[in-house]
Amino acid sequence: MSRRRALAVRKQQLISRIERQRADLGDNKAQWLDKTEHIDRGYQALFGMRKYLLLGSGVVALYGIRHPSKLIRWSRRAFSAWGTVRLLRKTLSR
Repeated sequence: MSRRRALAVRKQQLISRIERQRADLGDNKAQWLDKTEHIDRGYQALFGMRKYLLLGSGVVALYGIRHPSKLIRWSRRAFSAWGTVRLLRKTLSR
């Protein structure tokens, strides 16, 4: 009889442990979705512009073949403008 009782107690302990783990998973899922929301939005925006990015990359490739020095110059300007925008956002957000 005591063996049966010990098995029942052990089973109840395991069931309560599983319930706690499920609750923790639910909490962690909500935190995970909250933390990765901005990444998901950015990915969706990028995926929505897929057609335009493919078309634009083809145009840039053709332009780069014909005028490589201009392409390098404009890419440097674009990266510096992007860095300036990031610096301003970071400075103004404080």
